[in-house]
Amino acid sequence: MTVKIKEDKVLTTPENKRFFNKIADYFDFDKHKTNYKTEIIAGFSTFMALAYIFVVNPSILAEGGFNKSAVLFATILVSFLATFIMGVWAKKPFALAPGMEMNAYVAFFVIAGLGFAWPQALGAVFWSGIIFMILTITNVRTKIIQAIPDKMKSGLALSVGVFLMLISLSLAGVIAYEGITFSHFGSILTPLFAVLAFGVIAVLILRKLKVPGAVLISIVLASILAHLVGLGNAGENFVISKDMFSAFLKWDLSVILDPRMWSVILILFLVDFYGSVAKFIGLTRGTTIVDKKGNMPQMKEALSVDGGATVIGAGLGTTSLTTYVESGVGIAEGGRTGFTAVVISILMLLFLALTPLLNLVPLIATTGALFWVGLHLFPSKKEIKTYSKLDIFTVLVMIAVTILTFAIDKALLAGFLIYIVGMIVKGKTKEINIFMIISTLLLALGFILSITI
Repeated sequence: MTVKIKEDKVLTTPENKRFFNKIADYFDFDKHKTNYKTEIIAGFSTFMALAYIFVVNPSILAEGGFNKSAVLFATILVSFLATFIMGVWAKKPFALAPGMEMNAYVAFFVIAGLGFAWPQALGAVFWSGIIFMILTITNVRTKIIQAIPDKMKSGLALSVGVFLMLISLSLAGVIAYEGITFSHFGSILTPLFAVLAFGVIAVLILRKLKVPGAVLISIVLASILAHLVGLGNAGENFVISKDMFSAFLKWDLSVILDPRMWSVILILFLVDFYGSVAKFIGLTRGTTIVDKKGNMPQMKEALSVDGGATVIGAGLGTTSLTTYVESGVGIAEGGRTGFTAVVISILMLLFLALTPLLNLVPLIATTGALFWVGLHLFPSKKEIKTYSKLDIFTVLVMIAVTILTFAIDKALLAGFLIYIVGMIVKGKTKEINIFMIISTLLLALGFILSITI
């Protein structure tokens, strides 16, 4: 197979041409009708869209007692490794990094709410990754994916989105929780809320104008505003230092023996596992990344990277990794192969040199991005129109449970229970998948144990 390289002016010598042709052949440039220029631009675009995670992840996990330097180093290193392997092995244009829905869940629920220490939280992340890997390399993963109805997956994504929005509102002082129980409303007439609102408006305008890196730019702009209104001291001591290895293998793997942690491990697994599958399917629809039947080749490899990265990330000192929906930015730019992911991974590693700039970013400056990501997980109007009355009721209950309990696993349990009861009432008991029943029982068991032990 030969590759057209006329547009790639950097490939001047015959030796360089042969070298780059081999790389292009490996990534199937001809098959996907792409070239180096397109893939590199796609890689830069995706990186700009998700680089905010290097600001947000350490800030969020620091609220749970993590060392910022350790989390920053872990975030950069494991994101680089996972994204690079995704590109070279799975050959997909996806970027991976610690998921904001998971780090918020760990910091504000597992640690602040349930009272676990951060090493125990990392132990839970490790075991969720192990479950992910086991179910990925066996046929069980396919059966689990098929067990949950599409509307239920949508309800879970919506609950996660609401959870993220609650976090941002809590950080801005608009709402307050005592542990995991809603306490009271605060005020929106404060500098904290002004920064949050400014961040949300900024990212919405920038995305409307199709500005690359809209989320990252909004954080920069919100940081400037935060400093102007006297909220700029939250970004101190945010550097790579000798403490960057302080969380290495500090996980507490004995948490698997604590029944209170079982539901936590399960929800971390469910959010990561189903979230990745949904992103793989949604982001690649109508592209050459999938075949004519809509199936994505090497799905197993892609999922294995996701699950394996979560295990490695827990060892380095960060929460679950996931495939980023911002990968769609690069795909929209024409990125179709793993080379896009390789470009992203290199930029991630280079981010180490930019860590001093993070001192200028206070935590409140990230709340607008956090709120927007929550909004981004909401279903589209077109999708909502396909909901039945039972679907709408289920989703509303899941949202209410999320708000009242500050817990995604409780929302998932409520959704599963309503769905099962609804199917029984309709006389469609035989259509209830056994794997969904098992998941419901596990969630129920985790809930009972968490309030009795």
